[in-house]
Amino acid sequence: MSELWERDAYDLADAVRAGDLAASEVLEVFLDRINRLDGRLNSICDIDAASARMQAERIDAMIARGEDPGVFAGVPMGIKELAAVDGMSYTHGSSLYAGELADHDCAEVSRLRAAGAVIVAKTTSPEFGSINWTRTNVHGTTNNPWDVARTPGGSSGGSAAAVAAGLFPICSGSDGGGSIRIPSSYSGLFGYKMTFGLSGSAPEGFDTSLTAVPGPMCRSVRDAARYVDAIAGPTNHDPTSLAKPASFEPALLTGEPMKNLRGKRVAWSASLGHAVCDPEVASVTKLAALALCADVGFELVDVDVQIPNPARAWGILSGLDMAAYYGQRAEGRFDELTPVVRAGMAYTQRATPNDVLRSLRRRGEMLLAVGELFDQIDYLLTPTTATVAFSAGGPPPTVIGGQDVGGMGSVPFTAPFNISGQPAVSIPVDCSADGLPIGLQVVGRRHDDVGVLACAAIVESNRPWAKFAPYAHS
Repeated sequence: MSELWERDAYDLADAVRAGDLAASEVLEVFLDRINRLDGRLNSICDIDAASARMQAERIDAMIARGEDPGVFAGVPMGIKELAAVDGMSYTHGSSLYAGELADHDCAEVSRLRAAGAVIVAKTTSPEFGSINWTRTNVHGTTNNPWDVARTPGGSSGGSAAAVAAGLFPICSGSDGGGSIRIPSSYSGLFGYKMTFGLSGSAPEGFDTSLTAVPGPMCRSVRDAARYVDAIAGPTNHDPTSLAKPASFEPALLTGEPMKNLRGKRVAWSASLGHAVCDPEVASVTKLAALALCADVGFELVDVDVQIPNPARAWGILSGLDMAAYYGQRAEGRFDELTPVVRAGMAYTQRATPNDVLRSLRRRGEMLLAVGELFDQIDYLLTPTTATVAFSAGGPPPTVIGGQDVGGMGSVPFTAPFNISGQPAVSIPVDCSADGLPIGLQVVGRRHDDVGVLACAAIVESNRPWAKFAPYAHS
């Protein structure tokens, strides 16, 4: 029988709701693991055990009264540092905000609390979520529990490391260019980026680059579906937010979405027409893609996948959004910023209207290319990342497969689908020769979140993945 800490979030919540486990009992198990194991990972930047114990006690009292606390009853969670939790660290991973605390809960956290989650800690993120590894001037370097010399990825790196090490059953993340899927691939987790707009933001306002979504860092498809069911829905603050969709978890439990995949048309690409992928990663993920096609009954079609390189357009649009929210605080303090953020802020100050127009045109070209591709197919399969996890302190590799790459060269497969707003998942499929996780990405049409989750559920059932890094058992 598995240890309590090895159980999925949905399993723990259902046991608490049924009275088989106490929320306080569950919490103490995870607090002990955090105290013993996070020292080498540095995945947590703030913790409030006293508040967490009070939350757990309230949930136990509700259960005793015969009340249902919600679908995440008593589940301890870490929240990514970029999301606001009332009274907890809110530095945005930046020394510009060192020591600052949030004075409110964001919409995501409010909805998680309403679902019974016990908010325990804040997890580390790179400065403003700007890079695909997790190292900051304010919190230091976060390490991967599969190999503490490697990065767990970014920008949801602290959440990824914590979940892979069994410090939490589930944590929050966010994905504006791959920041859920990339650390999921590097850390052996299941990663799910929802259709853009499914979860409205508040009170901070919406992401002006129109790329970022909140979401879970977790180990199971059912946990991911339950998480998005809990946080989905519009807010009055966010004009991009969409009506709450039908619940995903109940749909998956019927098995119908999995049956409906048979005969769907899929394409495979390890380049998108412009990217370079490590040969081992390409080989492992292609084999996994072929296995998925066989398990599902997909029709694998020969389509020339050509999507324009998003790096420049994504970089400028995301940089402008970053400058809009943080630029005023950074004025006169560029020397305190991490190198990538400093360069991005400096660029936005000298960018011309024509630079912005070129970025908007490139986004339009990308949307056209992606739209035409998905006129021919239902799902696209790719590697999630071009390499396995690199050095914990960065930077990412600039040579892959003997070819020079730059910019987003180590993570070329995720950002295009932030720009297009499509749902995408990263599924753990194998490890490299040196024991590092590799992820397969499945991308679906906008609003086909159930379809991409169903693909992952089939892999999870037929070809189960290791849910924990070896470090979790130390």
